[in-house]
Order: sequence, then C-alpha cells, then structure tokens
Amino acid sequence: MAARISENEFLRRAAARFGNRFDYTGIHYRSYKSPLKIRCRRHPVQLITISPEKHLQTTGGCKHCLRERRIAALERELNRNPTTYSTGSEQSGTRLDDDLVQAR
Repeated sequence: MAARISENEFLRRAAARFGNRFDYTGIHYRSYKSPLKIRCRRHPVQLITISPEKHLQTTGGCKHCLRERRIAALERELNRNPTTYSTGSEQSGTRLDDDLVQAR
C-alpha cells in the first residue's frame, strides 16, 4: 500500500512541477484521489475541479492552457515545413491543374 500523501506534500510537489502557475488558496484537501478546486493564474475565469493525483500527472488541468499548448505545437509543425501542408488553392501549376485547364 502506498504512503498517504498529505496536503503539505501535495503542495510541495505541485510547486516543484508547476511553480506559480496555479492558485491553491482555499483548497479543501481530503485525499490524494478526491477532487479539489484550484485556479489557473493565467486564466482565472473559472475554477478547475481535478484530483491532486491527476493534477500532478497531467499538464495541470486548465483547458485554456492546454488549448494554447496544442495550437503552439500545431503552428510549430506547420511552420517547420509549410509545403507539406498546403491547401488545394496553393498548388497551381500541378499536373492536375494543367489537365483541368486543357479540358476546358
């Protein structure tokens, strides 16, 4: 059986993992698996309900931060090789376009 994790131990681990990204004031810590409410400091619009266990295992639980992280990763990938991800309108001069012009 695993050792019981106290509120102080959870706060220590959270500070080591996330620094000052989340606000833990006013939490009602019951156990490592029971949900608690925290607030993202970058997006303080709503409270995040997440268990301490999942909070430490994931990116923290803020959906807005996760969306920003995904968009940044997608933009990095698209900017890395823009010719790989082109839309159909950007490919003029291809054989298919030439065939369509000749057919008209």
